[in-house]
Amino acid sequence: MRQCFFLFSAVLLVSLECSYASQGNAITIVNAAGVDAALVERVRSFAEEQLHVPVRTLEEPSLCGSDRFQTLEKTALSIKTDADVSFIVIAVVNGDDKHLEVYPVDGVAIINTRPLSSDDSEVFVRRLERLVMRAAAFVFEMPPTPDPFCVTRDYQSLADLDRMGRNYSPPWMGRFADEAKKRGLQPLQAGGLKLPKMEN
Repeated sequence: MRQCFFLFSAVLLVSLECSYASQGNAITIVNAAGVDAALVERVRSFAEEQLHVPVRTLEEPSLCGSDRFQTLEKTALSIKTDADVSFIVIAVVNGDDKHLEVYPVDGVAIINTRPLSSDDSEVFVRRLERLVMRAAAFVFEMPPTPDPFCVTRDYQSLADLDRMGRNYSPPWMGRFADEAKKRGLQPLQAGGLKLPKMEN
């Protein structure tokens, strides 16, 4: 009887954790560009490891292909939920060479993969990692830092982007943690529960 009780308790605990994970606040990376799912998962895992907050992914092909960042942002807002503290959309913006557009008031950022593409998948995924980290900071209205090793610093070219670090300088990491807490993002414990991929 005692074993049955412990088994029931364990199942209940797992169920509660899964329910919390699916509904909890998180940074959501939206794949609207048809990027290979394994690459998107690499980006998600990297961002979660660096930011120490829940990061999940969402496949949303309805957001693909637009000539304007503003159009994508309006469409993104129509599917963004209150649990999506930051909604970072990986998209293709035709006819625009800008890498990133951020809308802090709405908690939305659009990453344009068209100018970031590369025949080398490793180069491409690292560019996405950097842009996701930049988006996470700028959605929280954190300014670029002059620190040459911080991923939020200004850059002028793809070559410059490829040379920069992929994470925040220590002061900016602390600042991000403070901003995340203000917005209801719970820090992950070491080896903490991972959020599942969202299904449409």
